[in-house]
Parts: sequence; structure tokens; C-alpha cells
Amino acid sequence: MVRTEMLTGLLAVAIAVPLHHAGAQQIPDTRRSQATRAELEATLVEIDRIVQSPGYSSRLRNVKSREATMIRERLEHGDLRVGDQLVLYVEGQQELTDTFSVQAGRVLALPNLPEVPVGGILRSEAQAHLTRELGKYIRNPTVRVLPMIRLSFLGLVGQPGFHQLPAEMLVSEAIMAAGGPVDRADPNRSEVRRLGQVLVTREEFRNVLVEGVTLDQLNLRAGDEIIIDAQRSTGIQWQAVLGAVSVVTSLAYLATRIF
Repeated sequence: MVRTEMLTGLLAVAIAVPLHHAGAQQIPDTRRSQATRAELEATLVEIDRIVQSPGYSSRLRNVKSREATMIRERLEHGDLRVGDQLVLYVEGQQELTDTFSVQAGRVLALPNLPEVPVGGILRSEAQAHLTRELGKYIRNPTVRVLPMIRLSFLGLVGQPGFHQLPAEMLVSEAIMAAGGPVDRADPNRSEVRRLGQVLVTREEFRNVLVEGVTLDQLNLRAGDEIIIDAQRSTGIQWQAVLGAVSVVTSLAYLATRIF
């Protein structure tokens, strides 16, 4: 699990290194790996074309219909849910450089500042949104944000339970960060659920791993469950699917993305 202490330590190290050494333009912008509003809207247009066309199988149209529902919900209500965390870096503001949880009412409670509303905000919009909000109280703030998502891992995984993970993380990396699958777990029998409803079927899950899909690209939100099943694999094994994924969430991983 990504621990708050770890993230706080990372931010403390970053504060000790003057920002101008690298140059602000060299700091990676995490928004590049998270879907923008325009990209989600364009995806909806393409999905609607597929769903309405008789030239595609009913199975594919059903898959795309589920995806469209998740995307519309993101566009209407935003990504940041109660229980999610934001790793925040504000140059020259040590109290604001920390990990903060989204609280009831979808707000961030920041030290010595009014609550910051984050409802309706996509992850890709979080950095610009917080820069504007903090700009009401801090002159020309330099802000970096790494959105985290609170997911539940169940079934045959090394560390079952809730984990806070970077939303830009590959699904395969997220599984490894949760302790990795245990012996004989079959990716073909794994799935994603939300409130008891299947979001990603067992048939689709393997493609998610092979294609390198991120948690954000899978349109996941806080509380979604990634369930690793327990049946003996008759086909591809976890080692084959995840063979190249050996690095769990670490200080180095987070540092390359927020700084």
C-alpha cells in the first residue's frame, strides 16, 4: 500500500532541492497521462458511432455502452471522490506540500485556508484547478498535483484491502503494488466491480493487462473493486502477463511523476 508517510517523505526531499535547479519547464506534468475533458468527449462520439452501428457485434456494443456510461458519469460528476488522495506540492509552502484526502462534500481541507471544493473536477484538471484556488491566497503559486485513487483489491492478491494508488498507474502495476497475485490466480477469471455490478468482465480483463491500460483510462473511481480469482489457469499465466512489471509503487516512481 502507498503510505502517507512515504509520500510526505518524498515531498520533504523535493522541498530541500531548489526548484530552479531543474527548471520549471522540466517538471513532468501528470495531466499528460490522464484523460482530458476533450478526450473523453471525443471518445464518447466514437463510442456512440460503434453502439449505433449494426456492423459491430452485440458483445462489443455492450462493452462500449458500459464504457460510455462510466465516461458520462466522469464528465458530469468529476473524478475526485471522498477517500481519494491528492499528493500536493506547492513551491515555498511547506504546510501545503503533503498528501491530502478528499473529504465529505468533495472538498480538500488545507492548513490555514478555506476548504477547496473539488467536485466535478477531472484528475487531469486537478492541477490547474488547485493552482487557481490557491492563487486566491498565494501570489503566483507553483503547484504540482499527483491524483491518487482508493481502490479495493480482493481475491487472490498478496495484500487484499484498500490501496491508494496513482491514477496514472498501469492496472498491471497496481496489482503488483497490492502485493501481486498469489499462485494459480488466473487473469482470465479476474474482473472489476462497482457497487456489485461488473465493470470489466473476465474476458476483458486480460486485454486490459496486455494493452497496458491505466487506472484512469479504465475510468475507475474510489471504491471500485479489482477481484483476482482463484481458479487454476488453463491458459496464459500471471507471470507471462506481468513478467515485465517488477516495480511496485515506490519513492522513485512517484518522484518521476510529480517532480
